[in-house]
Amino acid sequence: MTKEELLERYEARGEDSDFLIAKPLYERELAEAPTARVLNDYGYLLECHGRRELRRAVELYEQAIELDPGLDKPHYQLISARAGLQETELPVALYERRVAESPGEIREHRFLANAYLRAHEYRGARRVVDAALELAPDDAALLALRGESKAGLADPEGALTDWARALEIDPDDIGPLYSGAFLLEREGRIAAAADAWRSIIDWNEARGYALQSEWPREQLDRLRTP
Repeated sequence: MTKEELLERYEARGEDSDFLIAKPLYERELAEAPTARVLNDYGYLLECHGRRELRRAVELYEQAIELDPGLDKPHYQLISARAGLQETELPVALYERRVAESPGEIREHRFLANAYLRAHEYRGARRVVDAALELAPDDAALLALRGESKAGLADPEGALTDWARALEIDPDDIGPLYSGAFLLEREGRIAAAADAWRSIIDWNEARGYALQSEWPREQLDRLRTP
């Protein structure tokens, strides 16, 4: 069976054995004589595999939520995996329903705002966060989410202000520092972005996170390179 036939069958059936046979065949041809067709087909093979792995991840996150409804992490991972599958409407609908059922639960508002952000529905995220902040005005996670919505709505200064406030309230959550570094670079404020990456490195090193400092160092070095 040719690699093209294996790709066609893997797309239709999703059997791991076809993927495992096709993958080295494509890699061998790419090493010897790459063509646009082979590059495209191999990319599509990997894309099909990635989608199937993401669907498996979705199943695992849903099982984790069922086993431990109080654990937040699998909710955020579920939202992320659905976004990778271009199915952002599903978590939005799910967490809209959950917020309607438990309007006083701040965590449900956080989930819904995150789902809106993954869908690039920045106004929807802002609406949800603003309502939740009426209930918990000093919630660091909500402030960080409001910063993300402001960034998406072309309000960089408002976003940076919210992230700074979130970090002040909860200095153990590094997320706002990363958000600020990315935004500052997008805005062309390279010196400020470099300072943000230095702060991230300092944050990690102060906690003994040597491994977690490696990628931020790469980003800082990249900004320093002319």
